[in-house]
Amino acid sequence: MKEEIEESGAEEKEEVIEEEAGVEEEEIEVQEKPVVEEEVVKEEEEERRKRGPFKSLKILKQKKEDFDGERFLSIRFYPKLLSAPKWKRAKKAVKILQERIKKYVKNIEDPNTGKKIRIKKPLIWLSPDMNELIWSRGARNPPRKVRVRVLYKIINADEGEVELRVFPFAT
Repeated sequence: MKEEIEESGAEEKEEVIEEEAGVEEEEIEVQEKPVVEEEVVKEEEEERRKRGPFKSLKILKQKKEDFDGERFLSIRFYPKLLSAPKWKRAKKAVKILQERIKKYVKNIEDPNTGKKIRIKKPLIWLSPDMNELIWSRGARNPPRKVRVRVLYKIINADEGEVELRVFPFAT
């Protein structure tokens, strides 16, 4: 009897081993297919990222070559920020940032002609990353100072119209 039980047990073990081997082969085949279709998967990911909080913004994908130049500034918000009530301090920090950029980026050099241009009509644009950095600790506690990268693009050199895009400077 023991021999019969051992034989039937051995047969069952062999069947289980054969089934497991078959499953592993199928898994390997499934793993090989996505490797071939990586490009399709990347395209699908990009399409998915067009919506929702993780969407990739076209504005942020612009290259440095699209602009005429850049400046790096360190901007301090305090002590001027203390004049605002606590619950409005992040909003006030954004306004201080815009004021300081207008103040310190007055003259730029035109890369085509080499002449200096006085900025009279600045169009200031803050990136979503810059906004997140200021509001990251809530409305009451914005950072004391930030380091920013300002990209500028000359729209009309005669009238001094320039677009300024502000990004956080990551070291």
